[in-house]
Amino acid sequence: MEIPISKLGNDKFQLMVDMRLYTKEAIAAAIYKFSHLFYMYQQIVEDTTLISIIFESKEGNVVTDEIPKQFCNELIDQQLRHNVNAQFGHIRDMIVKEAFKPINSK
Repeated sequence: MEIPISKLGNDKFQLMVDMRLYTKEAIAAAIYKFSHLFYMYQQIVEDTTLISIIFESKEGNVVTDEIPKQFCNELIDQQLRHNVNAQFGHIRDMIVKEAFKPINSK
C-alpha cells in the first residue's frame, strides 16, 4: 500500500485524501484540529476524487513526516464521529429535547 504523503520542502508536506473514504465535513473537522499548529491548505485535484492537503510550518511548529500520519488518524476519528452522528444523532436530539422540556406543575 502506498502512503499518500509527499515532502514538498523543509517545512511542507502534502497529503492526498480520497473523498470516496472521507466526507467533506470530516476533512474540514480534521483540518480545523490542526490549523492552530500549522498552516493548512486544501485543494481538489481536478478530474479525480482526491483532495490535496498541504501542511506548512507555523510559529515554530515544525512539520515532520509524523504530522500527516497523525492527521490521517484524526481523519478516521472525524469520519467515525460523522457516521455515528448520521446514524444516531436523532436519538441525541430526542434526549436533549426531553431534558429541556418545560416542567408542568399542578
